[in-house]
Amino acid sequence: MRTLSQAEIDQYRTDGYVRLPGFFSREEIAPMQTACHADPTLSGALMALADSQGNAQELVLYTELSNDLVGVIPRLEHVVMAAEALLGGSPYHWHSKLSMKQPASDGTWDWHQDYGYWYHQGVLRPDMLTVAIAVDENTAEKGCMSVVKGSHLLGRIEHGRKGEATGVDQARLEQVLESLERVEWPLDVGDAVYFHCNLLHASGPNRSARPRTLIHCSYNAVDNSPFLPGQEAHAYRPLDVMPDAAILDGAWDTVFDNQIFISSDGDSGYGYKVLRPGTRADSQPARMGVSEAL
Repeated sequence: MRTLSQAEIDQYRTDGYVRLPGFFSREEIAPMQTACHADPTLSGALMALADSQGNAQELVLYTELSNDLVGVIPRLEHVVMAAEALLGGSPYHWHSKLSMKQPASDGTWDWHQDYGYWYHQGVLRPDMLTVAIAVDENTAEKGCMSVVKGSHLLGRIEHGRKGEATGVDQARLEQVLESLERVEWPLDVGDAVYFHCNLLHASGPNRSARPRTLIHCSYNAVDNSPFLPGQEAHAYRPLDVMPDAAILDGAWDTVFDNQIFISSDGDSGYGYKVLRPGTRADSQPARMGVSEAL
């Protein structure tokens, strides 16, 4: 099992993230990559959220974990144990998502903190993190993630409306970027990055002729379950950890055929509009609401 060194744990605490090249082998990622390329709408489950310019950024979210590959990856031993080492205690699965940028697509993620949303879902402490795993190669041309190094130490920053989207206050962001370093995360297939829920991050459009897909698996501390009503999907549930060999052993049914993804029913309350994939907020009436904030 791939375990984190003390130096890697210390880097996470200082920088707000730790990069883990080759966290998965290309062979382990290949089934996910093949399935996403063959069915880029995930059999119609894909949603699109309007960014601040009205462009669609596409993704699917899920809290329940199926016996499909997308439900197995968040339960793999080395993925969970790394989250535990960085949180300093036992984690449970908060949610996962596939973030998909199709070739020559304009959608972006505006600057935000994940805890900027999760706080409003009734989580008291920022004892939460995400691991982003590259399903495709992530380059600057493809709109790889950018972060502000060390910004997790600033605490939660107020989020507000930015056009059709939600993000951190622009004046505060400008002040942050004057004193802290912005870093891009180019990733090869199978590379992973664990990052703190208060780390400022964003991503640009995909200007390439190839797709860019990430799987994000997010975890919360067991004793940090949300207290607000209506958050049953995010309440603590024991995590059925699976051995790392599960992928290559074929201990999964399909890649995503049986996975229950979160629908667009309900209102997130965070200002995002849900679009039909491939549309813009200023040219297509939005299907309002998504029952999960990012």
